[in-house]
Amino acid sequence: MITSDFVVYEEVVSRLKERQAPFITLRLKDPIPYNVKVVITTAEEAPQIRWEGEHLIVYDDPHATVDRAIGALRGQGHFDELVIGIDPGRRPGIAVLHGDTVVAVYQTGVAEVEPLLKKIEQEYHASISIVRIGSGARLMTAQIINALIEGGYKVELVDETGTTPYVGRGIHTSQVRDIIAAINIARIKGEPVGRMEVEPSRGEIRVIQESSRSLSEGRATIPKYLARRVAKGEITLDEAIEMHKESLNGVRETK
Repeated sequence: MITSDFVVYEEVVSRLKERQAPFITLRLKDPIPYNVKVVITTAEEAPQIRWEGEHLIVYDDPHATVDRAIGALRGQGHFDELVIGIDPGRRPGIAVLHGDTVVAVYQTGVAEVEPLLKKIEQEYHASISIVRIGSGARLMTAQIINALIEGGYKVELVDETGTTPYVGRGIHTSQVRDIIAAINIARIKGEPVGRMEVEPSRGEIRVIQESSRSLSEGRATIPKYLARRVAKGEITLDEAIEMHKESLNGVRETK
């Protein structure tokens, strides 16, 4: 690690310790030992480093920077192509694989999946070759797939039977299951899919209406037509609640 930027130093060193990766820190003018395989530095300081080694990693995001450095140390080279696995649900589990190595995992909202993948490509300086998504949670799966297709990604639908593991006691069950399922899904070849049109059932619409009431702390229950739009991924639940509140305020003002 070579940098005089204290913030960058703290972020990278913290991440290196988390990953239990061996490292040394040097100043710009210090000689680099012969056994150093990877150097991490900033874009501003990189031109000042005199080193004949192959792997000079320029800092951007601390997690992605350290992941690239560890990948280079293991002989994996650059993260040219990545495979994404998604376990769908209200908070989809997301796994990022390079070859058979898991380089990152996430959990985010349905609407944030596609923007997250764009961010991953930028941070890892890599392209996503394929996105594999489990076949469960059909409405949320369709929403995610449609957003990914519009974003230009190739998507495969994977039979997720058997991808969710048993989790023993003392472990935060839900998050761990979602993440491990996403990793397993990423490793299974699925069927290529395009944009999906899914008509929500009455029960699914009712669940969304109940969720709107819970989210608004009992102050509003969105009507069926808005719940249907939420189910089809046209608007978010928050947007539907806000639209419903505005319509109610409009009615009050006309009285």
